[in-house]
Parts: sequence; structure tokens; C-alpha cells
Amino acid sequence: MAKIEKSLRDRIIKAGVAFFIGVVVIIASQEYLVTIGPLKELEQKHIDERFLSRGALNIRDTAQVIIIEQTQNTYDGIPYRWPWPRTIYAKAIENLNKAGVKAIGIDIIMANPDQYNRQNDTLLLNTIRKYHNVVVAGKIDNTEANLSLTTMNNGSEVAIQSVGYTMTKKHEDYSNIFYNADSSIGIVEVVPDNDGVIRRYMPMRYSPSTSATVPTFSYAILNKYFGYSAMNTVSKKPYFFGFGGINIPKFDSVSVLIDYYGPSRTFKHIDLLDVIDDKDFKTKEEQELGEDINTWDDPANGLLYSGLFKGKIALIGPTMPEDKDIMAISFAQGIQKGDNLMNGVEIHANAIQNILSQNFIVREPKWLEFLLVFGLVFLTFYISSILKEIKLRYSFLLELANLLIIVGLFIGLRNLSFLMFNKYNILFQLTSGYMSVLLSYIGATAFHFITERKQKGMIKGMFSQYVNATIVDELIFDPEKLQLGGQRKNLTIFFSDIAGFSTFSENKEPEDLIGFLNEYLSEMTRIVFENKGTLDKYIGDAIMAFWGAPVPIEDHAYYGCKSALEMQRRLKLLQEKWRAEGQPEISSRMGLNTGDVVVGNVGGKQRFDYTVMGDAVNLASRLEGANKQYSTLIMISESTYELVKDKFQTRELDLLTVKGKYKPVQVYELLALSGEELSAELTETLKHYNLGLEFYKQQKFTEAKEAFSRALSISPADGPSKTYTGRCDLLIQNPPPPDWDGVFHMTTK
Repeated sequence: MAKIEKSLRDRIIKAGVAFFIGVVVIIASQEYLVTIGPLKELEQKHIDERFLSRGALNIRDTAQVIIIEQTQNTYDGIPYRWPWPRTIYAKAIENLNKAGVKAIGIDIIMANPDQYNRQNDTLLLNTIRKYHNVVVAGKIDNTEANLSLTTMNNGSEVAIQSVGYTMTKKHEDYSNIFYNADSSIGIVEVVPDNDGVIRRYMPMRYSPSTSATVPTFSYAILNKYFGYSAMNTVSKKPYFFGFGGINIPKFDSVSVLIDYYGPSRTFKHIDLLDVIDDKDFKTKEEQELGEDINTWDDPANGLLYSGLFKGKIALIGPTMPEDKDIMAISFAQGIQKGDNLMNGVEIHANAIQNILSQNFIVREPKWLEFLLVFGLVFLTFYISSILKEIKLRYSFLLELANLLIIVGLFIGLRNLSFLMFNKYNILFQLTSGYMSVLLSYIGATAFHFITERKQKGMIKGMFSQYVNATIVDELIFDPEKLQLGGQRKNLTIFFSDIAGFSTFSENKEPEDLIGFLNEYLSEMTRIVFENKGTLDKYIGDAIMAFWGAPVPIEDHAYYGCKSALEMQRRLKLLQEKWRAEGQPEISSRMGLNTGDVVVGNVGGKQRFDYTVMGDAVNLASRLEGANKQYSTLIMISESTYELVKDKFQTRELDLLTVKGKYKPVQVYELLALSGEELSAELTETLKHYNLGLEFYKQQKFTEAKEAFSRALSISPADGPSKTYTGRCDLLIQNPPPPDWDGVFHMTTK
């Protein structure tokens, strides 16, 4: 239950962290509280890259818009110095209408009267009124009022622009003296993004002097094209601008994204000189040659008869760099600086053609963007978390795999953005996707680091005093091996005690006794740790240890027995040292048992110990004390013996019941590792001892005594032989009943 609760708690915490990351991504990417410049610029560059990926669309022959450009050839061919007389534009309007155009836009600010003759202004004014299909360019001018137009963009007030000339007449804030021609004026200014690139187009602009919303240049021309009112405004809907019966997807609350068809000169360009060069107009070349060329109305190949302009929109504007009407756009011919420059008249052409062809870039709705953000956050966070929780010796391989997945997600998002843009004209915010993946990876890494550091601290604090550093590192590397709750496991339990310690300690000063014990316990504990054991506790001079937890060990009985033998060897070396120092000799009795126990943390909330409990533990403790009966040093139970009998040399001792237990247990003395050479004396002693034990089990106590006596003649200090010699004397005098089972019942610990 505790494990389930911990797992559920971890999942809730992870979900909370992932949700928090998602909120951070949305706040940062949507500019609700703050605009992060580098992120905004990165998203803008991604828009440009999508245009570069898609490439140019060939609309030259199908577009409804034709550019009538003012070039160097125009300036060289018109026999007037700039600014030309307004009759030039009046003639262009007349000729274009004769060719069947539906609407004309003049992308030239005419802020001052004609320098040649004021009657020229009147002529142009009357020509505009005559056809009712001409839009002239204007600019919002608020110099005197020092007023900046503003709009709400994602909840933030963003300054758009206030430019133009200081005018005194009522409507001349549009910077064009032909505003009153037939109420046909369009605000020609386009608003760049913060990096100076034109990506957006505003359908309407606000005029403070008239307190009216005025169509921008392209939309004013479209009003003429569709026959709408000249001051037809655009209606605002939640996700669209309504223009007539067309819904134009919003990019933000005030603008749409221009779907550029290609770089500069994607649309068909006709020189203005060729439009006005009719039979009534003399170009410089015609004046010099004394011969008419008439590119416009020549009966053989004049533009008037080509049908090129019928039903089209003609935009008149400059295309020379000297005219300073060239701007950076989001479409580039290549990747060199200057590849993305376009004349202002061409930008308007793109905006117009977008509406005529209904080629709109649709931005993903906010709800979908938020869904993608949280989806990517949770996906990346949990993938990273899962990979970081997998334990491998070469963990860098998992980290490398994690990074490859992150890079793969980045590439996948980028390619998906290109696919959706190129095929469906759908634009989704790429930086929010990038941020979702990156911050989720960082968040998962930080979460794992903090969790693992806390876990490492807990494991080190809990087990560094119980087990050696290698096992602690193994637990840290794979905490799954650590089960801290009470758990039933098969372990090998060890107890040791110094024989006669009470008497020994009475003759020692406290300081000397502590120093002696510390030396003894340190050496014994070191051996436990070196053999993968766990120190349970010190009980005065006694040591309690076990093998097989917290890290599972397949041969825990082997390591326990090996430790006991090494302790006895080390103790002999210490005895030599103590003897040289004039210290009394001591011996240590040891008992080992293998069985099922409950292992885990035991104690209160303030303090607890990692320990073992159960009958198998009690039996190991009793076996340590049972050594007194046989004057042995290491006694192991039958369960331990069965696991190590092929790896160690042992001597069968007895079938006995310890105090407090009724079930007899076979016990053995642990002598040496298998293959280790025993002394000739011990080998001969064991030969007679084993023979005596066989006679003893057969109730042939006289023969048994003789065998044990022969063993004692070889090794007078052999404890088990002494014990059985005494028992044989007792049983010879008091024979047991016929159903005697040979069990020895211990009555002391």
C-alpha cells in the first residue's frame, strides 16, 4: 500500500511540474505578461523560413493585379522634370480605363499642388471623379497633435505609427490633396514588425482628425473593384475580418499575415511610360527621333489592344531604390542580405491578390495551440523522466538517446510546420513547440536531479553506517533494489560475542576498554563490509549482521560463512598484537543461520533502524551462545550448511533444541573453505570424532567414548570431543529409552 501511495504521489508531482511548465510556455510565448524579444524574433524568422521552404508561386499570367511601375526608363522618357505634371497620371487613368481595368491605385503621395500649373490638379481631380475607380495614397498625419495610433495586441498596447506632413486643411491629415476627389483614399503605410520586416497588413486605420476608420490602400482599391462604398469598413469577428462576403483570417487583432507569392517582380510589371505613350503624347525619344512609337495605342502591337488590362487592377508606383519605397518582407529569393527587399507597390499587390484569390494564411486557434503545448510538454517530460529512471551502467547512452529524441522532436516540429504551411497554408507557432520540448527536457532533468539527490542523501544517511560504500553506490545507482518497508526475505544472519567479556572489562579502565572495543569492532565490521554484508547493530561487544539485504545477494550464506572465517583469522593476528602489548587474550564466538525474516525500517518517526526480525534471527543468536557447550568458535545451522556444504569444510556437531524452541535443528562447526588444507592433527582428530559420532547415534556409547577419547589423545583441547565424552559417561550410567532421538535440549542461552 505504501508503495502504491508513493507511486501515486510521484505521478501527481510529475503531472504538477509538467502542467506548470506548460503554463510558463504559454505565458512566455503568448506575450500575456511580457514580450520576450528573442522569442518573438525567432518566431518571425520561422515565418520567413516557411516562405523560403515553399518557394515562389507562378501567378504572373493569372494574377488580377498588374504593376505600372515608374523606372529610370520612365524618368528618362517623360519630357518633364520630377515631380511631373499631374496630367501624366490623368492620362494613365484615361488609357487604363480605355483598356478595361476595374480599379486603379496610385501609390504616390501628392501632398503639394502641381508645380507646373494648378489646372493640372483640376484635370486629375476631374479624371478621378469621371471613372470612380481610382484610389490615391494617403498617410495618417498627427504631427500637431503628437498622437500615436494604438491597438490592442494580445492584451498589450502597441504603438503602430504616426507619420506624414503637418497640414492645415480639414482632411489633409491624409497627406494627399486629392482626398476629396470621390472619397477614394487608402492609407498606404504598412507597419513593419520589430525587426523591420513587413509581414502583416492592416485592413483599416484610424484617422483622429475625422474620428473615422479609413481603409488601407489595398482595401480601398478592393472597394472600388467590388463596387462597395468607398468608405466600406472591415467588420471584426472572433477569428476573422469580414470584408463583404469574404472572411479573412486574423493574425492578430488588427492585421492579417500577407501570403507573399514570391520575391520582388513576381507580378507582371509594365512601364508607366508605355501606358501613357499614345498618339497624343510625345516621349523624349519620339521628340528626338521625330517619329511616333506609341507603345500604348499602336494598332499593330499597342498595349491598349492586348487585352492585358481587361478586368484587372492596375497599381501605379515607383520601383526604383532612389524612391526609397523599398522594404524588407518575409519572402526572400535566397539567404543573402537584401534578397528579401520589395517595393511598397508590390506589397500592396500581394495583399490585394490574397483577397481576390482567397489565399489566406490561417493561424492555428489558441485552444489548439494550448492543446499542442500541453501535449508536447507532457509527452517530452514523461519520455525524459522514463529514460532517466532507467538504470544502466553506461547512463550516458540513455542521456544521448534522450537528446536524440529531443532533437528529433525539434526536427519533426520544424518539418511539420513546413508541411502545414506549404500544403494547407496553416501557420502554427513554432517557438511555443520548441519551448515546450526544451523546457520539458530541462524540467525533467531538474526534477530527476533534485529527486535523485534527495534519494541519494536518504540512502547515504540510512545505509552508510550499515554497509560498505560499494553497496551504497549500488543502491544509489538502482534504488529499486531498496525496499524500505517490512519485507520478507531469505537472509543469512550473523551474531558474534566476545567470550568472557564481562570479566575482561572489569580489569580495564573505561578509556582503554573503549579503545580496545573500537579496534576490535572496526576490524570485524570491515570484514562484514568487504563481503557485501550489512551491519545491523552493535550490542555492547556483540555484533549483529546479515547478508542479502538491502541489496539482494544470491550467495548470501557463502559470504556470511566466509566473513566468519576471516574474522577468526583476523582475530588471531590481533591476539598476537595484544599479547605483545601485554593485553589479555580474547576469543569470539559466532553463530550463523539462514532463513526467512522480515527486513526493513523499524522505529518511530524520529528515529528508526534498518534491521531484521523473526525466528531465524533468534536461532542465529542462540547458535552463537551454543558454542559454549562445545567450546567451538563458529556454529552454523542446517539451513546454512545445505547452502554452503560444497564450499566449506564443516564438522557435524549435534541435533539440538535451543532455549525457547521445541523443534530440533542440526548444527555444524564451520572449519575452513573447501580445498583449504587442514592441519594433520585436526584431520586425524576429525577422523576419530566422526567415528565416535556414528557410534553415539547408534546408542553404542562405550564404543563412541573410545573414539572420542582417541580424538582427545590427538587434540586434548578439542571441545566437541570433550562434550561427547562427558555425555557418553552419563548415558552409559543412565541408558536412554529405546525411542531416544539423540536430541540435546539446551536450557541456557
